Amino acid sequence: MNFTKKEKQFFRSLLFKHQDGIAITNIITTLELKKIIAFIGDKKETTHREIINAFPEFHKGYLNVALRSLASQGIFSYHADMNQIRICCTSKFEKLKQYLYYYIEFAEAYQLHLRLLQTPFHKELILDEKLLNLSEKLKELQAIHLNDPYFQDEVLVHLEGVLVIPLLVYLNFNATAKGFDSMEIISSHKKLQLFLENASFLKDNKLTKKGQFLFDKSYAYGVTTSYLPILSNIASFLDGNFKPFFERDSHGNEQHVFRTINVWGSGGSHETYFRKIDTIVIAIFNQPIEQQPKGIIDVGCGNGALLEHIFNLIWHGTHRREDLDQNKLILIGADYNKEALLSTQQNLKKADVWAEVVWGDIGNPKEMDAKLQELYNVKLSDLLNIRSFLDHNRPFNIPLEKSRPSHFLSTGAFATKGKFLHNSDVEQSLVEHLKKWKPYVTTYGLLLIELHTLNPNTVSANIGKTPCTAYDVTHGLSDQYIVEIEVFKEAVERAGLTIDNNHYYKFPNSELSTVSINLIS
Repeated sequence: MNFTKKEKQFFRSLLFKHQDGIAITNIITTLELKKIIAFIGDKKETTHREIINAFPEFHKGYLNVALRSLASQGIFSYHADMNQIRICCTSKFEKLKQYLYYYIEFAEAYQLHLRLLQTPFHKELILDEKLLNLSEKLKELQAIHLNDPYFQDEVLVHLEGVLVIPLLVYLNFNATAKGFDSMEIISSHKKLQLFLENASFLKDNKLTKKGQFLFDKSYAYGVTTSYLPILSNIASFLDGNFKPFFERDSHGNEQHVFRTINVWGSGGSHETYFRKIDTIVIAIFNQPIEQQPKGIIDVGCGNGALLEHIFNLIWHGTHRREDLDQNKLILIGADYNKEALLSTQQNLKKADVWAEVVWGDIGNPKEMDAKLQELYNVKLSDLLNIRSFLDHNRPFNIPLEKSRPSHFLSTGAFATKGKFLHNSDVEQSLVEHLKKWKPYVTTYGLLLIELHTLNPNTVSANIGKTPCTAYDVTHGLSDQYIVEIEVFKEAVERAGLTIDNNHYYKFPNSELSTVSINLIS
């Protein structure tokens, strides 16, 4: 099925707005039921501190994440400085109030989908009757509010995202894993057909253009959907007991995220970034041998896929292959998760790639260096350090030095175990984290892919053009620390490191950049 440029642009905008809906529908529901929306509406202008004083039972940090997410959708204005966070109602807030009930009604889909994702997959999929009923309501609401652009362009798409997308991910994730076409299930499932028809994904048992585009891009929803255990339980994160979500179950599995779906979604979405990584690795290993590192260490190696890819890249795409007999290429996978190290060993052995593994904590490079010297007689500083989307997911360490005013105070919302973190402390903690790595990356560098946030004002002015709201919610509620590109670059500079401008990229290459690639030394 061919798509025009205009169609691709429209469907891509739907994709981003669907993720917005998954991220904020239960936040809106919870804030409304807990009377916070009414409180802010009465005040018109307030502060984060004033809201907490009125609702002391809420976890200060996670409430800040929730409020900022609605600011990113233009429902509030949000301004953070060194002293306070100011929140004001907007004209969109007034529009939203007339549709609050719909968000509350469709929030029921979270728990229905959560149960589905927790259920072992069977081709004889049983669709909950409540989901079908909600799809009928979705179709009805589309007709009722046909002449309201705000409802059609945003509210309706949010509700559609919550209702349809987790099921879409469930189908296509399992289809990918088990090697079948998801249409095999749909074509023999009348209720599922009707459900998708009500959302305009299907017509006459065939995917519409909308359905085809979003089915093909379903992996792009994977990361957001993988956090459904959190998104389904916003009330617990704001004023209840969130700790059980971060404990592992009796089988050792994480409970706050569906990790396999997360990896599937990440893998599909990250190909563009890894292609840029390829050009940098080829340039490094095509230098004269005396200028090359002894090898590569992938910190946060996961299942070893990146190491396997890089080995094949060097073997097939660089001159280093010709010199491997005299100068062995050292490949090392490091991870905090011992299961990941075992997976890396097994996968690389199957792929006939020589590599070693080491347990490593991203927050303690000194210990990692000592282990490398002890086990493999190689220094951490002798290697090209690579990691992808990991630094923002490090455990938070309270800064040892007092934070100081910076040129770019982050507009992010940060928490650790529900506790509020000041933005300047988050940046100072990042500076001190990078300083720990400085002795080990100044010679051959740290090749790093990182995720970033955007100012809520920028996001709200570009609805449907960025997944930023969804990532801010999922990462903010799981104690991760994504900062703006400018804040990250300043932290690198304050750590006494530099970014090689010849090997610096951002995606997209505009004011909406949420991913960067950096060669730091």
